[in-house]
Amino acid sequence: MSAAPLKNIIIAGVGSIGAPILAALLAEPSFTVTILTRETSRAQFPANIPVREVSDTFTVEELTAAFKGQDAVVVAISTTPVAKDDLAFKLIDAAVAAGVRRFVPSEFAANNLDPLARKLVPVYDAKGRMLEYLIRKAGESEGRLTWTSFSCGSWLDWALNPSKSGNFLGIDIKARRAAIWDSGRSTFSTTTSRTTGEAVARALSPAHFQSTANRQIFLSDFVSSPRDIVEALEKEIGEKFAIEQKESRSEVERLRERFEGGDFNATYPLIALSFVADVDVELNFAAKYGEDAMWNDKLGVKKVTLEEVVKEAVELSRQS
Repeated sequence: MSAAPLKNIIIAGVGSIGAPILAALLAEPSFTVTILTRETSRAQFPANIPVREVSDTFTVEELTAAFKGQDAVVVAISTTPVAKDDLAFKLIDAAVAAGVRRFVPSEFAANNLDPLARKLVPVYDAKGRMLEYLIRKAGESEGRLTWTSFSCGSWLDWALNPSKSGNFLGIDIKARRAAIWDSGRSTFSTTTSRTTGEAVARALSPAHFQSTANRQIFLSDFVSSPRDIVEALEKEIGEKFAIEQKESRSEVERLRERFEGGDFNATYPLIALSFVADVDVELNFAAKYGEDAMWNDKLGVKKVTLEEVVKEAVELSRQS
């Protein structure tokens, strides 16, 4: 791997996943950031950020041209394209062809190399295949291409913002209602979107780009459970929530049948259940991999607390 710092960074996808990552990349003075977008996209970007456009077909040839001169590619596309087409593999092939030095795949949730997670949620398996392919391609490059992947659990600030996530975890602050699956005490690593964005930027920065090469980066601001979150909300608001108790086994089976039948709308409910239900997947990363596997402190990313996230979410609810 070249010892020269990563300077030119191109990010693909600046929606709900990519926006906080883009903000953090732009805040790092050593980076020159470019946005990759579709020619048909109507998204508006700041006038001072270079934009490279490709067709909706995302051919390897045009992606390669877009990646020329870039040191790193950060992919923050949404989950559905990863699950149902080969875009992720095209992006990797183009990065190899363009001589990109670092590739960050679109992960940002579970450890997609975990067999139990992959067995439960088909999109985790799709992302696992993508990461395995990336690792193989990096190995074949003899050090010219490196990778860094991010497993950050659930973005709680996003999950508690209905305009962004549609009440992803089944917790409706405005209606004072929550769906509790099984015991509601399944714990999982929890971050915010800001924490993840800052971690990506720090991992690619001159201080850390070498230590984060060819590594899975596990992040967690805190560990929580659905009942912990509801109890914190009740304390902040001063009201009890109406609880709808649910059982996950039949729902997981139903959602998997929908997904396998081609209904990709089943993707997000399945991902949500992997966090909030009593399923055979450990998403408390420190418990599964040990505290030494966690990177918040190594990257110098300040942790936030459950109470801080809840306070912000309640204030947002009051304003909406």
